[in-house]
Amino acid sequence: MLILGVALAASALATPAAASEDENSLSIELGYATYSAAEYMPHGGVLAAAFARGISDALSWRLDGGLGGYYRDGFTASVHATAGLVYRFDVLKYVPYLHLGLGGIATAGPDRDAGASALVAVGAGLDVLRSRETSWGVYARFETLLQETAFFTAGVRASWRWGFF
Repeated sequence: MLILGVALAASALATPAAASEDENSLSIELGYATYSAAEYMPHGGVLAAAFARGISDALSWRLDGGLGGYYRDGFTASVHATAGLVYRFDVLKYVPYLHLGLGGIATAGPDRDAGASALVAVGAGLDVLRSRETSWGVYARFETLLQETAFFTAGVRASWRWGFF
């Protein structure tokens, strides 16, 4: 929640990012993850990737997906994917962003029944630009559809950009 608060506070003072409408980016994310489903809330980690393509200077569409591993009374694995929009703000070299998407998560484990759920994803992050082509940052994302399953991830990311000429 701290990351979300920082991103929202910075965005209130921000001007739209000077990105190109045809800019592409690929991000690799590594972080903490947890999900809850019917009185079961294991903790673990997630490795994810995200691709975004600019629609306008500040708005992009985004596809992301990842794999998670969790442990609580046995190992559980997850796979998740979402498609949505990202709105970026620009504050010098720090770029806060908000993300909204739709997707799903599937979980399975030796001691757990396999299951799948549709999700609405809401996220925020802060990228630190190292150059026009690269950045690193932090993110937090919460995904649920107000049913039994909720999915939370927070971590670090590295991004590469191209196509901004």
